[in-house]
Amino acid sequence: MFERGLLLLILMAALAVRLRHHLAGVPFAAGIDEPLIVGRALRILQTGDWNTHAWNYPSLVIYLHALDAGARYLLGVLRGEWNSLSRMNIAAVFEVGRVVTALVGTATVWITYRIGRDLDSPRLGLAAAAMLAVLPMHVRESHFMLTDVPMTALTTLSVWLAIRAGQDRTVSAYAWAGVAAGLSAAAKYNGGVVSVAVVIAWLVFDRSSSDRARKAAAAVGATAVAFLVGAPYTLLDLPNFLEGFGAEFGKFATKGRSPAGDPVWLIYYKHLALSAWFWMPTAGAGVFLVLARKATQARWLIPVGFAVVYSYVLATHGGIVFARYALPLAPMVCLLAAAPIVAIARVISLYAAPGKGKLGAAFAICATLVFVVQFGVGSARWLQAFQRPDTRTVASTWLWGHSATGSRVAVENNGPTYLGSAGLDVTLTERIIDRPLESYVKDGFDYLVISTEGINRYDPYLQAGPQVFHVSPDETMWGPDIRIIKLPK
Repeated sequence: MFERGLLLLILMAALAVRLRHHLAGVPFAAGIDEPLIVGRALRILQTGDWNTHAWNYPSLVIYLHALDAGARYLLGVLRGEWNSLSRMNIAAVFEVGRVVTALVGTATVWITYRIGRDLDSPRLGLAAAAMLAVLPMHVRESHFMLTDVPMTALTTLSVWLAIRAGQDRTVSAYAWAGVAAGLSAAAKYNGGVVSVAVVIAWLVFDRSSSDRARKAAAAVGATAVAFLVGAPYTLLDLPNFLEGFGAEFGKFATKGRSPAGDPVWLIYYKHLALSAWFWMPTAGAGVFLVLARKATQARWLIPVGFAVVYSYVLATHGGIVFARYALPLAPMVCLLAAAPIVAIARVISLYAAPGKGKLGAAFAICATLVFVVQFGVGSARWLQAFQRPDTRTVASTWLWGHSATGSRVAVENNGPTYLGSAGLDVTLTERIIDRPLESYVKDGFDYLVISTEGINRYDPYLQAGPQVFHVSPDETMWGPDIRIIKLPK
């Protein structure tokens, strides 16, 4: 009863922090890449074409948000909020989509608890779940309609099902682990790395069993089928998929170092260690501890093996580096960091004086709270910053008040989002300088919204007309440095 109550408390806390300020920045300061996911989901509803015609992301998460946006649209129709898709408020799409992401993030906390329980004990599961519940990186990413949190939930689920397959040793158990692995890849391509967890389970527990071939076939077949169910147009539109996939992943091909020249593994380590400096060293000690303990060594090889292989993939692909790419490691690190706590608590209980048997439990609670408090402070700071004004919102408000309806505006991808909701005719571009200045003038653009960091390369564009607005981030406001140039007619 105590275990269930504590787990419920952890899950409630996890959901609360993931829903806190969940609409901050909407609509003009949405998260980077959120408009890509949202736009493709809405396009499905508007055209009925489930082919996203874009290959930087597989389609499972886009399908998920097409469904939740469709449900929100129907609810709005019944409530009289709108009567056509074209009139649907974009804020309502984010309202439901970000709640779904928060729920998926909270489900990951529960799955982490179940992994810890199966690996060692309820105490390990609760300690790891409590850490992940308030881990700043996971709390942050659970606020955005991106692919990383759903993919992390599915990779964590796949690791758990691989552990269960090793325990149950049935064909169906391997098939379900394969399903989760296939869906992980359909959520985000790098999620397919979790297939190694299923392979490890088979190698450790079933490579010599009489039905080993059936189990391997079930896992491989289920993985392939689940991936195609979640991303069917990788096969139905194979030529375009191969071209788009190759072009996109060529950007990640840099080996060993980031564009800035730093070792990629070190960058990801620093991102993970930002939550608490002692978190990663404790998890490192946990690796040696769990692999040295004979009783649970075989089961622990599955999450540890996945973490090692996934880390290797990150470290050897440095073309583009974002902290969120390391998110699937977070539940594994929480489990490994909890392992020394549980081991020490077990020793304390074993050697405690008569009548002091609860000292081990007290130690486990206090040690876990050290992590939880540190993580909680980090998450609270980020949430406080997340609700601050954003330069993109300020720039959008200025445009809304100073430009005529229908004004043509060229905006960079990291600049203000959904300016169309303010009545402007918007053209998105990766960088303003990717297009000749003369073409903007010739096509009748009224404003250039520049939000890049490499402003020194924009001199001709900055001189094309008066700079009518400029806003920079400071301690009270975050976002990019934004300049608005008014072009002459």
